[in-house]
Amino acid sequence: MARRNWSFRITIAALVAALTATCLAATASADTTVGPSGMTVTPSGAGGQVSDWRAGTVMKIWSSGGVSIPVVTANAGGKLEVRARGEICRGAPVMEVKRAGVTLATLTLASGWNTYSVGLGAQTGSSPVTLEFTNDYRWWFCDRNLYIASVAVRDGAVTPTPTPTPTPTTTVPTTTVPTTTVPTTTVPTTTVPTTTVPTTTVPTTTAPTTTVPTTTVPTTTVPPTGCPVNQFQARYFNNTSATGTPVAVQCENAPGGSFTGQPLAGVNADNFSVDYNGVLTFPQTTTYIVSATLGNVGARVWLDDALVIDRATPQWGTTNVPRTVSAGQHRVRATYLNTSGIAHFGASFSRATPSAPSNNGNYFAADSFWNQPVPPNATVDPRSPGWVAAVNASSNGISVNSRDWTTTVYNAPPGTPTTDIHVSNSNRRLTIPYLSSYRPTTDGDAHLAVIDDATGCLYEFQTFNQWSRTANASATYRVYTGSGGHTAGPSHAGGDLSYLAGMITPQDVQAGVIDHALRYALPGGSPTFVYPGTRSDGSVLGGVPQGTRLQLDPSLDLTRFGLTPFQLMVARALQVYGGFNADHGDVFALYARSTLDGTTYAQAPQGLPDALIQHIRFLTPTISSPDVYLDRADDPGCNQQR
Repeated sequence: MARRNWSFRITIAALVAALTATCLAATASADTTVGPSGMTVTPSGAGGQVSDWRAGTVMKIWSSGGVSIPVVTANAGGKLEVRARGEICRGAPVMEVKRAGVTLATLTLASGWNTYSVGLGAQTGSSPVTLEFTNDYRWWFCDRNLYIASVAVRDGAVTPTPTPTPTPTTTVPTTTVPTTTVPTTTVPTTTVPTTTVPTTTVPTTTAPTTTVPTTTVPTTTVPPTGCPVNQFQARYFNNTSATGTPVAVQCENAPGGSFTGQPLAGVNADNFSVDYNGVLTFPQTTTYIVSATLGNVGARVWLDDALVIDRATPQWGTTNVPRTVSAGQHRVRATYLNTSGIAHFGASFSRATPSAPSNNGNYFAADSFWNQPVPPNATVDPRSPGWVAAVNASSNGISVNSRDWTTTVYNAPPGTPTTDIHVSNSNRRLTIPYLSSYRPTTDGDAHLAVIDDATGCLYEFQTFNQWSRTANASATYRVYTGSGGHTAGPSHAGGDLSYLAGMITPQDVQAGVIDHALRYALPGGSPTFVYPGTRSDGSVLGGVPQGTRLQLDPSLDLTRFGLTPFQLMVARALQVYGGFNADHGDVFALYARSTLDGTTYAQAPQGLPDALIQHIRFLTPTISSPDVYLDRADDPGCNQQR
């Protein structure tokens, strides 16, 4: 029910013809980064600077041509790190990287921002590098383009360690004492020192995020973090380097949140950093997706002490990196920093492949957390009594949204005509099967869901306009083999959980039993999340994190409350399967499929009485991201925005 205003752009770009050194106004020094202002486009009409909300000002190449980067290298073994993305139109753009007319690499660009590493070879001296694009293509509904955010020039030289100038010990001010000589007695014993992997010494030979390793990351001996397995030790610092003495240390289920002020009491609203260390159990040897979403923050992510994602400066965007990991326990680490303004960060380590569909007609896979009962050994979160009291004070019963503030659902059979929907928060298009009779809900969120019966792909939209074929936000899911969860991003719902996941359906009511967990929203949600949630639109520090599972006391005698058959069915589902916090709401509410798409129910949907709220309990989170499959915006299995 909350408005979601992320602007998220993933487009793929076209790179361009070679330039000469005479076109250069300046020369890049070794180990520097060249931004769009240092790039020259030839011909001049082939491209220009545009704004990208994730990367800031970038260079867009929209027709055949090229960009030239001035480069000076004094040592062999240098390399370029090209930050680029492509816009796919019946094929991806191909970029040739050349120096002095010699082709160094030919790259086919993916559909999201990635860093491409290219060796500069043995040549030294001053010689421009050109990024050439020659396979420009335009069709009726799409255009092949290319975007370049930056080119980092790594000279390959070994920098000697400078010898410090001796200074009499009697005149050394305390501000010049190196951080490595701070007495260990000033560091809490629970702290895992971040100085063991300083952010300033990440080697430039780190593999780019687009690399898919062919070898398995072995199970490693993991040092203790002070927190249980599948949790993170979170250390908060009132600086942007995640070093020194933390101002707060606690165990958390998932790293990150979305903060417009302090992330935690005692922590700065601006100029803070957080370091997360955890030991996660990866249940099987397979490919996992290391995912990080940044909103106005800089971040790094490690797996078994290997740097996987390196976005050290504040920026916007989501990076997904596949890694093959062996079954067992592995060390993971993530850090992020914020200098000012909103701070959004989320990270996950989810399975890369979907699962078998359910055999009972439910949406999403049989092993989806939505289709699993609450474990018999589930424990109650220590904060539950306070949360229940707050919800009880702000709610008069538990509503069931069955017309507005939910979603309409349309199944598009094979052969349905397709149309492009323009998604405004990313300024991109999404092609879906569509009929003019499809209608969104009539509330302010105007939700619409379309299932492509030919592919099993689900397309969900917020603020959908049937006349202009536009929407404010969208997310794509595998409706039968996915989990109903999504990697973090600027999507259409608070916790990035599907609207169809946990929705009461006419089939449930006809059968007289709901055999899946329910989706719920409530006021007073936290800006943090727990898995299977991957982001949040809550704002109350200490509130209920999105992704939190609740359960109606399973020992409660429901016959005491005079419930109708519909209410009894819903209450029993909350006892057996519980529900997941998926969104902010003005009231405590569950979701049923909207009747605005022609849906009818064998029994009229009704809310639950206020007396049941005091018997709700919020459970300690037990789901870890390697346990689940999460859909993602760069998954080629379903249509994605372009």
